[in-house]
Amino acid sequence: MSLTDRIGSKSLCIALAPELLSAVVCSGKRIVAHSEIRIPADSDGHWNRSLAAFQAYLRQAGVTLHGIPVSVGIATRWCQLAMLPWSDALLHQDSAQRYQQDHFAGIYGDLACAWSIVCDDAPYGQARLACAIDSAFLDGLRDVARAHGHPRIAVESILSTTARAIGSGRHESFAIIEPGRLVLAALSQGRVAAVQAQACRGPWHTELPQAWPRWMLRTPELGDIAQVALASMDEQAPMAGLPTPFHPAATPKEGAQLAAC
Repeated sequence: MSLTDRIGSKSLCIALAPELLSAVVCSGKRIVAHSEIRIPADSDGHWNRSLAAFQAYLRQAGVTLHGIPVSVGIATRWCQLAMLPWSDALLHQDSAQRYQQDHFAGIYGDLACAWSIVCDDAPYGQARLACAIDSAFLDGLRDVARAHGHPRIAVESILSTTARAIGSGRHESFAIIEPGRLVLAALSQGRVAAVQAQACRGPWHTELPQAWPRWMLRTPELGDIAQVALASMDEQAPMAGLPTPFHPAATPKEGAQLAAC
């Protein structure tokens, strides 16, 4: 295999969360040995600190990783999530963009004007998961990546990358722990069918067992869910001794690994 082929088969997968950047280099679906890294980051909750950490990491990586594609999964703290009801407007790019923008504007008002919206590719007639990201943040990630020799970059919510990883197994639901935030999601045929994101003001191991049954009561159409896979983007969240029905989705470096899936 030539050097070009070896480089072409690799990708750099990064997960960005308040207080933490995690990254791995992947060759296909395999994580390259000793490539995993976790970098604590100072954060006031704004994405600009994580953008600075992203830039510092790519600068440090230098020519070693030059040119390989970058996949970035960002914490839901910096995304707005919604399930879009099906509309034929989603069949065409221009009308789909207007439909998505109108949906978020109906919820968040003028704030939505500053967001870039991406949507999954659920089949015809099914609701689609949409993610709105601050356009300045998205442009900043792309500009930093290009400036450091990575012209190919994909950016999405960590919810989407986690769903792909969880959905490839037998799980019907999952939860993500972020600093000060819980994300609850249910899957149908490997895709996100319902999602609930909420603040977590107390210890997550106390709030999560209460939040999940409350969400189930509000969404009885999801039926009975026996097991919930749990992933963490919080450096301080211990994954041992989880209450029923939760169990670890991936350990110990699930953030960047899930971004790779």
